[in-house]
Amino acid sequence: MKKQIISLMILTLIFGFAAIVSADDCDNTSKINEGEQKLSVVLPKVSGMEPMSFNDIACAVISRNGECASRQSIFDSSALTYDYASGEQMPVEKAYFVLKTDVKTPKGFGVVAFKDKAEAEKFSAAHGKGKVVKWFELVDERLK
Repeated sequence: MKKQIISLMILTLIFGFAAIVSADDCDNTSKINEGEQKLSVVLPKVSGMEPMSFNDIACAVISRNGECASRQSIFDSSALTYDYASGEQMPVEKAYFVLKTDVKTPKGFGVVAFKDKAEAEKFSAAHGKGKVVKWFELVDERLK
């Protein structure tokens, strides 16, 4: 029994550290590479917040979730992402996000955005075992 408890504690530490490392790998970057744009989120300069750019959608979520409620609201209503298929820019609140895809995103989270729900569902079926969610659902996900 004692060995099982110790093993469980070690596994908890390892997985907890892995989650911290993943979140720490996420940086607000000043420039998004052209090939990464369709995987990114940008927050233009808005009242109460400095401009931010994230080359991985999940990194934007992690950063947003670390803010106070009023700054989260500003982030939600102002941030922009890109349709994975067309590269067209759109507000994050209007996008459909596909989780757990086989797409290699810069930080390895595999989250991509689409402007059309049917297209997102079709992509999800072909490229992973994830689900399609809206922004307000994405920010509640435990991203790993």
